[in-house]
Amino acid sequence: MIRRFVPVLAALLLIAGPVTLLASRADADTILILVSEDTSPYSFLPSLVRFNNPSAYAFRGEDEEGGSVHEFETFLWFDVDASDIPAGHVLADAQLLVTWDFDAGGFGSGSTAEAELNCHEVTEDWNEATLNWINRPAIGPAFDSVTGLTGFTSILCDAWPVVFDWIYNGAPNHGLALTNDSERAIGMHTLEADPSIPDGLKANLVLTTELPEPGLGIGLAFGAIALAGLRRRAQR
Repeated sequence: MIRRFVPVLAALLLIAGPVTLLASRADADTILILVSEDTSPYSFLPSLVRFNNPSAYAFRGEDEEGGSVHEFETFLWFDVDASDIPAGHVLADAQLLVTWDFDAGGFGSGSTAEAELNCHEVTEDWNEATLNWINRPAIGPAFDSVTGLTGFTSILCDAWPVVFDWIYNGAPNHGLALTNDSERAIGMHTLEADPSIPDGLKANLVLTTELPEPGLGIGLAFGAIALAGLRRRAQR
């Protein structure tokens, strides 16, 4: 696992695309956590194990000639827990950062239509060394979706409610999954990518932590942030 504490501005510079993080306070820390396990099973070869493949995909397309369905999902696991939060800080935000860096004209139609990225919590245990399309774990409904994607870019999913539950509520961390119901392939680099590919172009969790406001106890700060998170979830 790789963890990096970086100033907010530096974190923004690591992201290759027009995205915005929520942190701006001077007492905020931004922590980048590189994915620890990643794999992308393929429906057309359902027994294939792809954990050692340098690429991951999310899309669902149909072969125009044979009518075969070609579908990929991507599974990510991050080694994140309460020890990642600096002493005295509270978790203020958590974003899943992935980079759409290539497509997959060799799969399905090679469509240039708009794509979407759906981010899900995985609800069962899994192991990248054995995961394939047949035994892939169950996933929950999308907790965030980014639609209208037309070209290679960095993408943020709001993972705060999920990561909050992992860190503070003892919820099991089975990782996150990415799906895309469009036929436009979203291709991403994995941990097995060429060493020349920087970690910033692989999947990362971007955690933002803050000190409580002066005069506000950490318990009250924790409760205020939790309430804000519940409101964010209700508004989705």
